[in-house]
Amino acid sequence: MKKILVVDDEEDIRDLLYDILSDSGYEVVLAEDGLKAVSEVKKSPPDLIILDVMMPVISGPRLMLLLRSYTEPVSRIPIIICSASHVVDEVLHSDEFDVQPEDCISKPFQVRELIRKVYDRIGN
Repeated sequence: MKKILVVDDEEDIRDLLYDILSDSGYEVVLAEDGLKAVSEVKKSPPDLIILDVMMPVISGPRLMLLLRSYTEPVSRIPIIICSASHVVDEVLHSDEFDVQPEDCISKPFQVRELIRKVYDRIGN
């Protein structure tokens, strides 16, 4: 079973993503901030990370930079940004960060689109 780490500071979003992804056959681990995400990744690297941008402690873009600085397999974990559309646009076009996610999805999202993007990255 493929494992997905969902990192979002909003409990409702984490719970929604948990339900959608679990119902689609994935093992789902939740983290409410970047520090907890790093701990989860070190404990057992997931196959995919779904990451919010605006979070306390460590922002999504900073967490991407940190994870990409690790050795493989962590540095190669695909990341899908899931955030408000204007934030996603800023991240994708920012000169501040030289790493980009593998994909993005804007909140609010369509369930089919989310599942398709996850499947395109890691299968089922």
